[in-house]
Amino acid sequence: MKVVGQELPRVEIFEKVTGESVFGADVRLAGPALVGKILGSPHAHARIKNIDTTKAERLAGVKAVVTAQDLPPVKYGRFVRDEEYFARSKVRLAGDRIAAVAAVDEETAEEALRLIKVDYEVLPPVTDALEAMREGAPLLHEEYAQYEALPMVEGRKGNICYHKETVQGDIERGFREADRVFEHRFYAPMVHQTYIEPHAVLARVDASGKVTVWVPTQAQFFIRQSVAEIFQLPLIKVKVIPTEIGGGFGGKLLPTIEPAAVALARKSGMPVQIVMTRAEDFQVANPRHPFHMRYKTGVKLDGTIVAREVELVLGTGAYCGIGIVTSQRAEMLGAGPYRIPNVKIDVFCVYTNHANCGPYRAPAGPQIAFASESQIDLIARELKLDPLEMRLKNAIEDGDTTPACGGPLKAVHAKETLLRAAEAAGWKTTSREKNRGRGIALGYWLVGGYASSAGVKLNEDGTVTVITGVVDLSGTVTSLGQIAAEVLGVELDDVHVRTADSDFAPHSTISAGSQALRSMGTAVKLAAEEVKKQIMEVAADKLEAEPGDLVAEGKRVYVRGSIEKGLSLERVAQLSLTHRRGPIASIQSTSQFPNQPAFSAHVADVEVDPQTGGVKVLRYVAAQDVGIAINPLSVRGQIQGSVIQGLGQALSEANIFKNGKMLNPTFLDYKIFSSLDAPPVEVHLVEHAAQDGPFGAKGIGEPSIIPVTAAIANAVCDAVGARVFALPASAENVLTAIQEKNKERKLS
Repeated sequence: MKVVGQELPRVEIFEKVTGESVFGADVRLAGPALVGKILGSPHAHARIKNIDTTKAERLAGVKAVVTAQDLPPVKYGRFVRDEEYFARSKVRLAGDRIAAVAAVDEETAEEALRLIKVDYEVLPPVTDALEAMREGAPLLHEEYAQYEALPMVEGRKGNICYHKETVQGDIERGFREADRVFEHRFYAPMVHQTYIEPHAVLARVDASGKVTVWVPTQAQFFIRQSVAEIFQLPLIKVKVIPTEIGGGFGGKLLPTIEPAAVALARKSGMPVQIVMTRAEDFQVANPRHPFHMRYKTGVKLDGTIVAREVELVLGTGAYCGIGIVTSQRAEMLGAGPYRIPNVKIDVFCVYTNHANCGPYRAPAGPQIAFASESQIDLIARELKLDPLEMRLKNAIEDGDTTPACGGPLKAVHAKETLLRAAEAAGWKTTSREKNRGRGIALGYWLVGGYASSAGVKLNEDGTVTVITGVVDLSGTVTSLGQIAAEVLGVELDDVHVRTADSDFAPHSTISAGSQALRSMGTAVKLAAEEVKKQIMEVAADKLEAEPGDLVAEGKRVYVRGSIEKGLSLERVAQLSLTHRRGPIASIQSTSQFPNQPAFSAHVADVEVDPQTGGVKVLRYVAAQDVGIAINPLSVRGQIQGSVIQGLGQALSEANIFKNGKMLNPTFLDYKIFSSLDAPPVEVHLVEHAAQDGPFGAKGIGEPSIIPVTAAIANAVCDAVGARVFALPASAENVLTAIQEKNKERKLS
């Protein structure tokens, strides 16, 4: 291959680094636009007794005030219709939307919010999923039984909005056959995606009632559908124009401020722009689900796992949102990437008076890996086994099945990926020093693919345009251009990939789930192959040859074996305009793809200060099963970025709440890893062509973050002998673990 597999810089890099790219808050229209602000509840749980907007409406400079009375009485939700955009009778989280205002400037809008008077009857909040499950806990949704829900939503009871039990084999028999049984509890807190650009939107409603929304989103067609549903509009009355996006990681999939901007624009008759503050974004956007996890595992003395019972309780927040998706992912990943004959997995998705949790890079993955992989290490050390060897003994292989996914699984490269990471890190050869430790972890993700479509056309000068609706977060557009260039025999510079808006782009997949390139890349490849077929038909007539005898290469079409007998693509494009088949273009679609496992194995080296608990990451090695890397430069960058993001979750990040209100909603207090904290991240690619993927590509973004939390926790324990059972492994938490370990030693 001449273009696919090459390390090429991202095609939009100059616009990004020179500041020419237009992000959500940068959008400007020809005329004036109003500033929008949203009033959020100060209480995590309360009944609304009265809302008085009179004074706000009379304030000079205020052009519109909207509440629930200005929207259709629609409950919405992807799986459970449990949410109204503006609260009518009850608020269920601090920051729950009460009203919104549009004014001529930000100061006036903020003053208008202060003038809105709301009478509340404050109710006791429940901010932990385990507490919410207890008998007598305050109910968030008293009318939950009346909500519409999809058939897959099982086990609804009290604050439990979803419960499913998955069983493989005979769990009781498995534990009876085990030589040892280990049981541990783990906790992973809520964490935020911490994209650099907060949520922003500009909305306009024209004289015909058509809504246009400019927004940085990972899913323009889902935003279009959501806005249409909330306002009871046909899809042709909603147009979404995706801007450049300053990071998403799953946090910009669901509707957040878009409906407020639309409601204000419709009422005021003017465009309205809303930009969240960082504190608002932290408080009410869609963070990662917090997980309580109980793992009970039965093993033979040689380390063979014979039974595993898993209980997972996740707090989904005030509304179900995509809690069902996260729960299903938890079911799929719960037992870990291991061959276990007897498994039972219980998943509970529970309402809490917190922000509505949403998708975040590998939903459920880092939480599950932290518990599962930490316990694997605990067991290995107790049995005096090498943690690597125990993983190799039990890792799944081709033909194995898993509880939630069935099988037999294909293209399984777990052991090869483990060995690649271990060998690169010098697992068995590098000497150890005092207070230094090494941890290993194996993670996996089931890469699927969603229905998608793309268009490709040959321009009159022989260049190529790819039309897509997918939003580029991580170099996807560059890779799509490489795919089209490879098929058509041109250079990447000859291909322009255009992300069109929802009116003009063919329906496209979301930019999430490690499937955007697999789904959209396949559609682009199919469309490019159809365009190539048309090119050959036109050229064959002119060259008096059979289409099958022609080669497309170097921006030309020529007869195989006679390179001088050919035509430029520019000439072919011009001939097509008078050819019986007409201009050369194609739109092709793909259906959903079956899940395929992708593995990531990490080795972390850390140094721990036993006096403070401080952890320093010295070196990090990541090996990943990537299928075929369309652009190895982009793939390595994705993996390195995932690791750094995962290190923040492992060592410093947690949303801290009091009575449902976040106490650390700024980057001063919410500690993410910066370039000064980042260790060297060494990346090794395990390449085997994947089925269904374009040129054998497989998903990248999700698998690479999953093992990080566990690799760090295992390394810390290896360094000082103290196990952290609740993330993050901050200095305080590690020091507490060390002190507890020292107490145990004294007592023994």
